[in-house]
Amino acid sequence: MAKTQNKEERQRLITEFVLERGSVKIDELLQLVSVSPMTLYRDLHDLEAGRTIDRFRGEVTAVATTLSETSMRYRMEHDLSEKAALAQALHPRISRGMSVLLDDSSTAYSMISSLVDVPGLTVITNSWRIMQLAIENPKWELITIGGQYDRHLEANFGPAAIDMLGRIRADVGIVSAAAVIDGVVYHPYENVAEYKDAMRGAARTSYLAATTTKFQRSALYRVSDTADYDAVLVEHDLAAETVSELEDRGATVLQARGQ
Repeated sequence: MAKTQNKEERQRLITEFVLERGSVKIDELLQLVSVSPMTLYRDLHDLEAGRTIDRFRGEVTAVATTLSETSMRYRMEHDLSEKAALAQALHPRISRGMSVLLDDSSTAYSMISSLVDVPGLTVITNSWRIMQLAIENPKWELITIGGQYDRHLEANFGPAAIDMLGRIRADVGIVSAAAVIDGVVYHPYENVAEYKDAMRGAARTSYLAATTTKFQRSALYRVSDTADYDAVLVEHDLAAETVSELEDRGATVLQARGQ
């Protein structure tokens, strides 16, 4: 018989399990801790109140922190209208025949998916979700960035990916931000921060795309300065003070139109 766990032990076990996998089903957690559904829901309520996890449509997902990022699956279902607004702001800058380099973010996915009717694009990415989108579009060419596959982020990273970025020069690069603090872009994972920084050198024109929530978060590893990009795409409701701070650093700010 499994050893009975106290509340603290259960919640620590749940936290580690969710962080490791990014997103899990309630049934998986019931099997993990072997308690009643009511007890599990009380534990999840405590963890959610402490901003350790989120519950959404029967799944439990790790909350992004300075040291962790939420799963790609979770991010694909949140802030959809905000990401769509940033995509609309980018439209005039993407035209037929361009090569577009995109990172592993759900924001980049939203941007490229809004361009499915633009023919002749060459899509370059380390994101498996974007790869699949490009594979299914007969109007596009696809170049995949290789490396070690990260199941949580659904993308390739590592030395091989960095090396390949050094061998290409795309027309446009689209980089997302996990967090923007005092005009500097950060990410919870060092290898991802390194990859995103290398993307700027692999594109003639680079855009940073950041929803308003990214200016309210923190993360550990520096990616780059917002002024390092040719332009920063933000939402229309980003505080005027924050916009001014970005511009004072030398960043060109493009604000999406309001709904």
